[in-house]
Amino acid sequence: MRIIKELKIEKLVYKGLGLGFENSQPVFVSNAVPGDVLDVLVISTRRQVSFAKIEKIIKSSSQRIQPDCEVFGKCGGCDWLCISYDDQLKFKQEIVEDIFKNVEIEKINKIIASGKEPYRNKSFFPIAKRDGKPITGMFESRSHNVIPHKKCSLQPQLFDDICDKVISYIEASKMQVYNERNHAGNARHIGIRYAIGTNEIIVILVTRNRKIPFSKQLERILLEAYPNIVGIIQNINPDKTNVILGDDEKILFGRDFIYEQIGKIKFKLSYKSFFQVNTKQAEKMYEFVKQSISEGSHVIDAYCGVGSIGLFLSDKAAKIIGIESNKKAVQDAKENAELNKIDNCEFVAGYVETTLPKVFKNNKADTIIFDPPRKGLEQRIIDNISPEIKKIIYISCDPMTQVRDVKIMIEKGFIPKEMQPFDMFPHTFHIENVIILER
Repeated sequence: MRIIKELKIEKLVYKGLGLGFENSQPVFVSNAVPGDVLDVLVISTRRQVSFAKIEKIIKSSSQRIQPDCEVFGKCGGCDWLCISYDDQLKFKQEIVEDIFKNVEIEKINKIIASGKEPYRNKSFFPIAKRDGKPITGMFESRSHNVIPHKKCSLQPQLFDDICDKVISYIEASKMQVYNERNHAGNARHIGIRYAIGTNEIIVILVTRNRKIPFSKQLERILLEAYPNIVGIIQNINPDKTNVILGDDEKILFGRDFIYEQIGKIKFKLSYKSFFQVNTKQAEKMYEFVKQSISEGSHVIDAYCGVGSIGLFLSDKAAKIIGIESNKKAVQDAKENAELNKIDNCEFVAGYVETTLPKVFKNNKADTIIFDPPRKGLEQRIIDNISPEIKKIIYISCDPMTQVRDVKIMIEKGFIPKEMQPFDMFPHTFHIENVIILER
């Protein structure tokens, strides 16, 4: 490792890194702000590109602020607490426009803000041991070292309060904390899922073994503090793995799902189901998607999850067909349709790659919504888009894979009409981006 002295940060780039230059060679620095002059410690160099962390701030940027967190820079939860929220929005707009600079888009909208209040509706916290006592928090950046915190800007205060109570129970019951190095111990993670629309809470304790001590005591401690807890789940994960949840579970209290409300639609969400982590911002994004479809259109919702987007659009579309590989999510989607008395939505279990051609063959559709994982779309999915499809709405949490796919769609005759970024994840570098394409 070596030190680079007085490196000036020129701009922020994708993944939230500050970019500076040493003898014309790029140096990417975490937690840096444009205008900073820094001494940085180089962590790695590949093909004349270096990655570094701040060793000393020689001169602070005028856009750098004091982060409202005692562990910022150690904890891996945030990237940009050292930047004002207004500047975060400006930087995200610049980054997404730079990613799409070689794509001609008829209309590029300003990023839609989330606001400064804590926004996460779901989190899982690793449990570790320090000085002989159990602790919880978030992993240090690029490590499995657990960093405790007093207050987090990403999530409601009730998350930390619940974690404190679970940790007190673990300590009092003398439950052994899981050690991932030797695969010993029991208590692995604490999970919390919170419904903003209904105020319901589920608490999940992930353990290595099925047996835990004094589970009724845990129930009593949590329900006395939070009577709106509707479920306490013990998830059992006996495997030596970085995957948080196992396949086995025990319901210690109540139920394994919550109800959430977005607009007029009520959703049943199991503690394992994927759902947008920022509920209020998800509603803004769903409204934008609804405005973008034509009245009476026939829509395919690929990667539909629990059916949230399709059900939200159901009063404007003639028919929605959702495709999802997670069978439990498909079952939830069907139950959500029944819950809301919606009869124009159909949900199919299967991988988009193999199921989409069958759906095209057996149904008429003029619009398709893609909301894929971070890796984006396989080319064969784009190659197999039916000629009947006149509009694509592509939602992505990774604009880099999105721009790759959009360029292929352009080759297939689609024209990018509109781009709308959303700040779904304040204080982090992540950007949710929606592109509307037509032919």
